[in-house]
Amino acid sequence: MIYLDTSAAAKAVVDEADSPAVRRLFADGTDFVSSTLLAVELHAVADRRFVQPDAVHEIIDRVALVSLGDDITTTAINLHSGLRTLDALHLATALRLGSAITGILTFDKELAEAAEQRGLSLHRV
Repeated sequence: MIYLDTSAAAKAVVDEADSPAVRRLFADGTDFVSSTLLAVELHAVADRRFVQPDAVHEIIDRVALVSLGDDITTTAINLHSGLRTLDALHLATALRLGSAITGILTFDKELAEAAEQRGLSLHRV
């Protein structure tokens, strides 16, 4: 199972570089997990980029969403990563999932660097 952040999920609904590769992962039946933040962030992307809500729902329906709890927010606070708030919460969620994930798929360089520094593998497309 791959942890999916919003920078990667957005490529499934908006035409950008690497969109075809991300869409192939969804078409191939890859299992994804993410924070519930993904739903909020992906809808915001869709609103800004004029993407139909149905396209967003198709992606979100394919992702197992993990609720933010005190354990994840505490982990994010204690990371001292220098990441933006939502990226810190994504990283904390991925770290809490531990061996349940094979890696993290992100196109955010700062998040990728912080994830690798903390022992998470990056999934490349």
